[in-house]
Amino acid sequence: MKFVKVLTAVAFAVALSASLALAADKDKAKTPPGKLGKCCAAAAKDGKACGHACCVEAAKSGKNCEKCGGTNEAPKKK
Repeated sequence: MKFVKVLTAVAFAVALSASLALAADKDKAKTPPGKLGKCCAAAAKDGKACGHACCVEAAKSGKNCEKCGGTNEAPKKK
């Protein structure tokens, strides 16, 4: 009976860690290509979203705010 409980606990832990890993991958896909503006990078460093009106509007359209120094082009591979 102990073996079944241990096996169930291990299976639950594996399923939980796999779901967290997949959720982290989805968050990375949401960021637009290019470089963040200075204010957005500082906010992201603190784990927050930038509150500037121009940055919020750019984020709604899936872009980085060019007014604050961001770029929307994907970095070129060398």
